[in-house]
Amino acid sequence: MWRSVPLYNIILDKIRKNNNNNIRDDDLFKEVKNSTNYEVSYDDFLKALMALEIRGYISVSLIKENVRMITYLGDRE
Repeated sequence: MWRSVPLYNIILDKIRKNNNNNIRDDDLFKEVKNSTNYEVSYDDFLKALMALEIRGYISVSLIKENVRMITYLGDRE
């Protein structure tokens, strides 16, 4: 199914709206799932996070096993 808005744009929007620029991956996943009108798998979510990290928009650090902290680094110019 085609998405009208790319998943990574939705993720970036949710992270930007977060006040302290840090959010756990499970909280972000819940927010993304609730804001979309299509099914988002956790695998697709992790792939989008990896793409955003490679592009330099976010930093993902492992807190505990299977718990990640996502930090917004800012927009690249």
